[in-house]
Formats: sequence, C-alpha cells, structure tokens
Amino acid sequence: MTIRSAAVLLAALLPSAVAAQTMGFACPDPGTTFTYDSGTKVVAKGRDGMDCTMEIVGGKPYKLRALLFDNPSPDGADTTAYINALKPERLWPLAVGKKIEADFSSGGKTWHYILRVVQAEKRTGPGDAMIDTFLIEMQEQGPAGQRSVSRWWISPADKFAIRYDYSDGSRANRAVVTSVTR
Repeated sequence: MTIRSAAVLLAALLPSAVAAQTMGFACPDPGTTFTYDSGTKVVAKGRDGMDCTMEIVGGKPYKLRALLFDNPSPDGADTTAYINALKPERLWPLAVGKKIEADFSSGGKTWHYILRVVQAEKRTGPGDAMIDTFLIEMQEQGPAGQRSVSRWWISPADKFAIRYDYSDGSRANRAVVTSVTR
C-alpha cells in the first residue's frame, strides 16, 4: 500500500514539476507598470505577434521582441536588422537547456550570438519576494576577440524580465524591477 501511495503521489507531482521547466510566450497584461531601480517606469500596452507593445512613462512607445530586445533601443536606435538576424522568438517556448545561435553583420563586422535558457530558479523579485524565473543568457562574440554576456531573468508570473545584467569585461550594467503594479 505504501508503494502504491508513493506512485500515486509521484504521478500527481510529476506533471507540475515538468511544467515548471517551461514557459509559453505571453506579454504582460495591458496597464501593468514596471518600476526599475533607476526610477524609470514602463507600462504594458498590448501584444503584436512576438512583440510586447510597451511605453516608457513620460517617454515614447517601443516594442519588446520575445521579452528580450527593445526596438527602438534605449538610445533611440532602430534595432530591426539586429532583431531580425537573431530571431529571439525561436527561444520560445522557454525550456531549460534550449539554445539558439545566430550571426549579425554590420559595417563589415560580424558577431556571433548564443542564447540559451540556463535554468529555472527562484530569484529575489519586486518587493524582495522570492519568485520563479527563467535565466536566459546570451554570449556575444565579436571581431578581434570581443566578448560580452547578457542575462535576463524572466518571471512567468509577471511575463517580463525582472532583472537584466550585461558585462563585456570593461563595463557592466544592470536593470532591476523593484515594483509591479497592475
């Protein structure tokens, strides 16, 4: 009887354990506002295919492709060619271990990108709560040995990256969501 009970319990828990290791694509609900540690606020407006339409409070609208890349970029540059080369939507649905590779060329130089879903992990999120996330890492390899690493922690509950880190060995930056209002 004990073995049967254990088997029933395991069968009941197994589907949720597997489901916790994947995430289908979704945009934040319209009206959701994300506040970063810098004070910048962005509001979700809707969805257009694999783009989440967003708007910086007091600023301009932009599209967020596959929850990873914004167009225009924060400096106002058009990133369409870059996004089209990487095709980050191929990473979805997120699954631990999933990997894509792409090359992007501009101005006679070529960069190689490897994006992968590293792991599902608990991470401190908005309000210092521990939340479930998927860690996505992008390795960039450029001409003359240039290298950089970008990381996004995607929250399935918020349908948004609650943290972003970047480093190229000489500089680093990060963006952390400190609050979410719906």
